[in-house]
Amino acid sequence: MKISKGGQPAFQLSPVAVGCAVFLALAGAQASAQTQAADGVQAAPVSTVTVTGIRRSIEDAIAVKRDATSIVETISAEDIGKLPDISIAESLARLPGLSAQRVNGQAQQISIRGTSGDLSTALLNGREQVSTSANRTVEYDQYPSELINAVTVYKTSDAALVGQGLSGTVNLQTIKPLSLRERVVTLNVRGEKNSQGKLSTGSKDKGSRISASYVDQFLGRTLGVAVGYARADKPNESKQFETWDWVDNTSSVPGKTVKVPKGIKSLAQTGNQVRDGLMGVVEWHPIREFTSTIDAYHSRFKLDEDRRGMEVQLTDDGNVSFTPGTINGNGVMTAGTANNVNPVVRNNHYRQNDTLTAYGWNNKYIAGDWTFVADLSHSQADHKEELDEINTGLAARQTMTFDYANGTIPNIGLTGVYDNPALLAIGGQYGDGYVNAPHLKDKLNSFRLSAEYRFDSKLFNSVEFGVNASKRDKQKQHLETGFTKLGTGAIAAGAVNGSQSLYALPDTLSWDIPAVLAQNFGPYTPAVLVPWGATKNWTITEKVQTAYAKLNIDTELMSMPLRGNVGIQAVHTDQSSTAKTLRAWPFADLVPLTDGKKYNDYLPSINLIWSLPEQQIIRFGANKTLARPRLDELNASREVGLTHQSTGTPYGNGGNAQLDPWRANAVDLSWEKYFGNKGYVQVAGFYKDLKSYIYTVTEPRDFSEYQLQGATSNIGTMTQPKNGNGGKLQGLELAASVPLDMFTPVLSGFGITANAAFTTSEISIKNQSFGDMSIPLPGLSKRVFNLTAYYENDGFSARVAQRYRSDYVAEIGGVGGATELTFTKPDRVVDLQLGYDFKQVKGLSVLFQVNNLTDTAFQTYSGSTDRPRGYTKYGRQMLFGFNYKL
Repeated sequence: MKISKGGQPAFQLSPVAVGCAVFLALAGAQASAQTQAADGVQAAPVSTVTVTGIRRSIEDAIAVKRDATSIVETISAEDIGKLPDISIAESLARLPGLSAQRVNGQAQQISIRGTSGDLSTALLNGREQVSTSANRTVEYDQYPSELINAVTVYKTSDAALVGQGLSGTVNLQTIKPLSLRERVVTLNVRGEKNSQGKLSTGSKDKGSRISASYVDQFLGRTLGVAVGYARADKPNESKQFETWDWVDNTSSVPGKTVKVPKGIKSLAQTGNQVRDGLMGVVEWHPIREFTSTIDAYHSRFKLDEDRRGMEVQLTDDGNVSFTPGTINGNGVMTAGTANNVNPVVRNNHYRQNDTLTAYGWNNKYIAGDWTFVADLSHSQADHKEELDEINTGLAARQTMTFDYANGTIPNIGLTGVYDNPALLAIGGQYGDGYVNAPHLKDKLNSFRLSAEYRFDSKLFNSVEFGVNASKRDKQKQHLETGFTKLGTGAIAAGAVNGSQSLYALPDTLSWDIPAVLAQNFGPYTPAVLVPWGATKNWTITEKVQTAYAKLNIDTELMSMPLRGNVGIQAVHTDQSSTAKTLRAWPFADLVPLTDGKKYNDYLPSINLIWSLPEQQIIRFGANKTLARPRLDELNASREVGLTHQSTGTPYGNGGNAQLDPWRANAVDLSWEKYFGNKGYVQVAGFYKDLKSYIYTVTEPRDFSEYQLQGATSNIGTMTQPKNGNGGKLQGLELAASVPLDMFTPVLSGFGITANAAFTTSEISIKNQSFGDMSIPLPGLSKRVFNLTAYYENDGFSARVAQRYRSDYVAEIGGVGGATELTFTKPDRVVDLQLGYDFKQVKGLSVLFQVNNLTDTAFQTYSGSTDRPRGYTKYGRQMLFGFNYKL
């Protein structure tokens, strides 16, 4: 596989290729239909053929999509415990209109129709889930693909779908054991290796994945049991270079303002992450009229990582001055000299522990034409982090030259030697050491009652109504402290590991972090830093009551079947937050604060599915929908003070517990042509009229309530999330899934799935992260393309898949779940899968996979491409193993 210049893969997917793939299939299908009509022969019914593997997953997904009463996209497992990808997020990112953001080298956050992951909702078996992040965004790598049987993504609303998002709703589904006719036992074992090798002393480049599942039926098929376990031990190997930001500088060039780098760093991050997942389902169906199902899911995630490298602070260091080299036409100093820099060598240790638990009890009873459902559920997440930082440096300040002529990673010349323990001592610009230890808890309880009545009518066949009540509590506690070295801060020779190789910067000293902590520091205990760190601590309570009613449509239009539904949700939300306001110098005190808001929403929706001849379907959806604010935006904490500490104008920043949700009116239209369960083509369009959205803004405010003595005025500026009004979001989606033997028997076993999404928005958000400029909606890629080519025949299978998204504003996570906005360059990822099913040993197959086949880097920039930010290589993830089904 060739790699083109700049680290971009030579194998590229163009819009023309995707469009041709879609419409070639469409033209071929129509030509076939016209030929049959000309011969006076009706299309024969599609015969039922038992298929397995890739084709089975595609055909099962097509069947669900075709029969759905909303506009949906679906994924189905190839077999029990065997989704097409090793990650649910990677499978989701291949669906039309969906894309993923990579975190630690793998897909984690999902964007639906060019919007942030915060605007969608994740459900497990129809129930809303909590998150391990500081906001609502579900991190899909917490859900092992081996334990998920299918996924449905709802792009339009349904009144009976509680907890739906503004951009879409993702419903993860576990298996129902009574849906099978026999006992099934599966075992999957894979070894894993990262192509980058061991980037640091003591790091791992190998891992493993194992999973097992058991499904059986008892008591005359009235009792079904399913149990699954999955464990992934994955090496974390990444190497990155980052320019923190570009800021205005007025002293380098007389009479001119130029942008200079705020700071740089280069790190090698090594370690491993272990995730254990356990799923269980008990389904009881003692009589025809009654079914009771209990399902439970639990996962535990542990990440242990060393971060070794160097940071050089520039503009925030008052001793650093710049000598200009090259200044481009936009006023960016792309080359120059930074004088009197104080580089810091860091060996940090990061640990993360997450637990996620979800369970539910569903009871369904049929009494004649009535169907009653009662559902009780609980979802809970616990997230703990600890980042131990140790800093060392040289005694004298240094000189650094930089030149960004080659792109994101500059050519750097830095004086000094940084891997000799005799020259380095603990201490430096960031102090001796520091520990951050945030802790997040998220809990959601819900109860739902619903009833459906079936009747005969020329227009409707049933009416459904119900209520759902939920309560969510999220709490953040941020513990931290600095710690001071004992003695001179010399690093003992026995603790030295060697030299750490970095991008652009000189090699740095690598040491045994636990040994240095034990030898050079006394005991330290993280605590809430009062008063300065207290605003990082908050609690949020959210109570939501939803009542809904829906009529299910079953009629005809122009003698052709018309089905769907029309309904409405009435939603009452009560949100509140408890936190503290910090009055900065000279006050340095805390004021307790509780704030919140109640509001009502009425969300009508309609879905119409019109079945035309030749297996064609036209779908129409219209709805009003919402997405509640990010939970970290709802926190009531604030910091206020004066611009000159004891005098000046007031300023403030913080959250906003009185935010309204994102609200939108939406219309969807889709044309679909099916070829039985074998394939389909689709053209779909959507339009969202955003009535309100949320963005961070700095605006005037009266600060008299805070009694800031010494203020020259009561009017100052407050930076916090606010609601904006108006804006449009629209898009076009093309999709096709076609086995190529539909065109000629010569291509038996070959097939393609392809899709393209084109999304635009008139919304631009003011954000100070990149200076005084507006940015597009976070998560919005104007172009998203996916192409998968597969072959499956005579036991052999092969699949190569590429996903691409154009540049977008990403949300990069930090310590404590905090996020920062950054522009991301176009991201293209290619994956490969090869397999063979042994005929001699029934149920045994081998599998070889490579994720990120072309080793594509994840690249970011700050506002414009001539202000590069980050470059990270994660390596290729290679797996080999076997699956066995009994």
